Parts: sequence; C-alpha cells; structure tokens
Amino acid sequence: MKIAVLSDIHEGLNRKKSETDIFGLLRDSLIHHAPDVFILSGDMAANPEKSLNLLNQLKQQLPDIQLLFVHGNHDVYHEDSTVAYDKLLEFKGNLGNGPVQLTRDWVVIGDGGWYDYTLGVEGYSHEEFAEGRLNHFTWPDMLYAHWPENDVAVTEHYVKKLEHWLKEHQGKNIILVTHFVPFAHFIRVKNEPYWDFFNAMMGSSRFGELAEKYGVKKMIFGHIHIRYHEKYRGIECICNPLGHYPEEWVSSTAQEEIKTAIKIIEI
Repeated sequence: MKIAVLSDIHEGLNRKKSETDIFGLLRDSLIHHAPDVFILSGDMAANPEKSLNLLNQLKQQLPDIQLLFVHGNHDVYHEDSTVAYDKLLEFKGNLGNGPVQLTRDWVVIGDGGWYDYTLGVEGYSHEEFAEGRLNHFTWPDMLYAHWPENDVAVTEHYVKKLEHWLKEHQGKNIILVTHFVPFAHFIRVKNEPYWDFFNAMMGSSRFGELAEKYGVKKMIFGHIHIRYHEKYRGIECICNPLGHYPEEWVSSTAQEEIKTAIKIIEI
C-alpha cells in the first residue's frame, strides 16, 4: 500500500503569494504519485470552512484515494475553536472521528493536538509562555484560535483521546498522526529569542511519550515547516510540510515544489 504524506499547505496564503493554483497543483501531484492513501497532517487553510471545502473538493475529484486528515492550528482559527473542531469532523476522513484500519495489520490513529510548553526552552516561565507574547510580537494562535480552556488543558484532552485509541489497538502496527511536534529532537534552537521563545508552541513531549509507550511504528506530524524523515527512538518519524512561499520553498516552480514535497511511504 502506497501512502502520500504532506502538511502545512496553507492554500490561501500560498496561492496569493505565488499567484498559482495551489489546490489544482496538489490534485495533479496526487494523480501523478497515485497513492492509495493521502495523509494530510494539518494546516490546509486559515479557518474550518475553507479547510473543509478544500478537503471535500479533493475527495470528490480524487475518489480512488483514501484521504485522511488531522487539523492544524490554522484550521481551527475561529471565535470558538471547539466549534471549528466539530465542524471539521464533518469530513469523514478526519482522524478525530476515530482510528482507520488500512490493512489487517496496520491502523492509523490521530488527531490534531495542541501544545503545552513542554518543548519550550529554558529561561521563561509558564506564565510567559501562556501569554504568548515576546516584546512586540504575539503568537498568532493567541489572536485567532480561541479555546474555552488554556493550552495545557486543551493538550490534555488530546492526550487522553489518543491514549484511549492506542490502548484499543495495542499490538497492531500503528501510524500515529498529529499536527504538532512530538519530540524536542525535532525542534530547532537558534539561540535567538524571537525564534526560541515560540518553540514552546510547537507541540508536546506527551505525544512522543505516547508513541514510545504504545510501540508506534510511524509518527507523522507537521507544524514546524522543516522536513524530516528519520528513525528516532525506534519510530519512523515523518514531517513533510509544504511551508510558506517563497522563503521555505526550494524548487523553481510551484508545480515542482508540491510534487517533490509529497513524501511517499509504503506499508
């Protein structure tokens, strides 16, 4: 079985900046790669309505590809992010609806997740991270994602939900999918305050702990806009973002960037 992996498409922003049809190029690239399954690990667009619309279009135009999705932080930008979360569950391929059995031996478990500052660098307090502001810059989630509980409590809900499903499928070959980063190993520290402070919003070490505890075979995530594919603590870890045009793209054309950004794995 062939699985395509991609995250952080940011369709609207990249379409405007690159002046290209990002959705059409994504569709064409998936036709070229011809996977059985496409796992999109978050940040399709800038709010739930736009993300849901694009997901449904993709599913309608590529009916032979099983499309699985977890939300990113941008997908739940809303005056009430719980409403956004529930809206995105209307898409049947949203892993927040429950595990998906791919084969007799392989199952995909996932949900978007959130962050709890466990990946934050030393030198700042929990209260400073919770404020999400350093000097004159405020982390965008603080402005556009509005949960009824604090970040730590939100993350706890995801941990409990994922652990319940992992327990149910313990012993199988598990692919665990989140949007947020599971291990500090994948966090880039630059010794630059404006960068390092906001690493606290990159994910949670608790997702990595779950992956280790339940013997996860493959861990797929996004959010950090840095591509990784390596074995870490016995887990095949894949982070495959498209990222922002132009500063994070490496190819000369949008068509080539999207085609090469899609990671293909096989089970």
